[in-house]
Amino acid sequence: MNKKMAQSFKTLSLARRSIRHKLTAAFALMSVIPMLVCGYLIIYYIFPTIKSLWDISLIFLITLFLTLLGFYLARKIIYPVVEIAAAAKGIAEGRLGGQVSVEAEDEIGELSGSLNRLSTRLKENMTALHSYGEKIKQINMEINKKVFALSGLLQIGNLMTTSAGLDEVFNLIVEKLSQLQDGGVAFLMFLDEASGELLMRAQANVEAEEISRIKIRIGQGPLGKIFSSARPLVIDRQNRPAVIDENLRKILQTKNMALLPVTSSGKVIGILGTGNNAENFFFVDDEIELIGVFAKQAAVAVENDILLRKTKELTVRDELTRLYNESYIRARLDEEIKRAISYQRPCSFVIFEVENFERYRDVSGEIAAEGALKKIAQTLKESASDIDKAARFSDHQFALLLPEKNKQQSLNVAENIRKEIERYNLRQNKLKTSLPLTLSAGISAAPADGTTAVELINKALRYAQEAGGREGA
Repeated sequence: MNKKMAQSFKTLSLARRSIRHKLTAAFALMSVIPMLVCGYLIIYYIFPTIKSLWDISLIFLITLFLTLLGFYLARKIIYPVVEIAAAAKGIAEGRLGGQVSVEAEDEIGELSGSLNRLSTRLKENMTALHSYGEKIKQINMEINKKVFALSGLLQIGNLMTTSAGLDEVFNLIVEKLSQLQDGGVAFLMFLDEASGELLMRAQANVEAEEISRIKIRIGQGPLGKIFSSARPLVIDRQNRPAVIDENLRKILQTKNMALLPVTSSGKVIGILGTGNNAENFFFVDDEIELIGVFAKQAAVAVENDILLRKTKELTVRDELTRLYNESYIRARLDEEIKRAISYQRPCSFVIFEVENFERYRDVSGEIAAEGALKKIAQTLKESASDIDKAARFSDHQFALLLPEKNKQQSLNVAENIRKEIERYNLRQNKLKTSLPLTLSAGISAAPADGTTAVELINKALRYAQEAGGREGA
């Protein structure tokens, strides 16, 4: 019975009705019903004789109650609408955390629920969008870093094509690498074959005086062991080797470091290092790979320098004797003459001419002739000091550039060479080679015989021809 009555009241209740029905009921309670009551009072009580004041009061109270009930019902409708409007305004302004607390089963309840779900979904989407934005920002930073790295690699490559010096290339490598670490440090070390130590060749964002104190021997310490393992050494949040060179970290003032071997022809020749002082930092694989590209550029620079020096050496040296060629010795002679005149120091030039070389070649053969030229070249090399320069001047002419030697000293050198060639002739005679080699020498000196290379060379050639004529006579 109670359940049936409750069900009946629930059915008659306006709680589950639509907002249209509630507004209709509210309008009726606030205006139509009071008007009907007032009309009834006027018709039956005002104009006729008023029978009972109690009846009038009761009707008035009922009318007042119905009016207040209408106001209450209207308030229950309007306030949630106002709250929903405020929430919608907040969503429009970007405040997505609020919820509309309207408990109703009509259109307003559905609207508030939809608005709450919309706010929640928008908040989730905004959170996801923010997360995506951070990821995109990170990706853009990585892209910008790689573009910057590629730009740096192109600059390094362009610099190497200009035949720039190794130090200039190395300085550019560490500069670009330090910029990739947002102002971190970078350095490049190479093996000194003489001492067996790793010596600093270039550094960025660290004092040269400080970093010059780093002395590392192969096989000793973490850096020295990179040579034996040829593997990178990474020190960061995720990688903490058991043995760390604290002295190196103190000098570089870095918490994170990546040290990669510089290899050439399968052999470790140096170490490229970079680092920063960031908190909770770790080197990703792409970053290590990128640093490795810079290490390869350093190796290529070394290989190019070796090839360039070999090529340059080929252009200034005679292919058969490996002595300097005529063009090189002419240029150096000009330089030495200027230096000698400026500092008032002696400088001599000697021309050796093989008088009977063509006949020697015809009699002894091409192989023997080449052997004789190599012997003369070897004799000149052994007779020359560290500052002297020996050259093959033409097919059968040789030259000696003798800075810091006057004519008498140069004459002694030439005489020693002539005697060595005589001993060579004796050995050849024992081998039944009857035709001996004959050398004539001409010596000129600056500034007595001239102040240019052309003048000294012409004088030396003339003196050599005169000496050859006298020996022939």
